[in-house]
Amino acid sequence: MKYLACFLLILVTGCSSVPIAPKFPEVPERILKKCPQLEKLGEESKLSDIAKTVTNNYTTYYECAVKHDAFIEWYQVQKKIYESVK
Repeated sequence: MKYLACFLLILVTGCSSVPIAPKFPEVPERILKKCPQLEKLGEESKLSDIAKTVTNNYTTYYECAVKHDAFIEWYQVQKKIYESVK
C-alpha cells in the first residue's frame, strides 16, 4: 500500500510540472477552399449567353463572399477562445 501511494504521488507530481501550451485550432477544410474563377464571355456571345454568364458569376461571387465571411467569423471566435485560455 505504501508503494502504491508513493507511485501515485510521483505520478501526480510529474504531470503537474509539464507545461501545456494551448494550440490554435486548424481552419476547417470547407472554409479554406479557393474561390473558382469567374466565367468569361467569348467574342460571339448571344444575349442569352451573357445573361447566363452574369447569373453564374453573381452566384459564384456571393458563395465566395459567404465563405470569406464565415472564415472571418470563425477566426475571431477562435482567437477570443485561444486568448482566454492563455
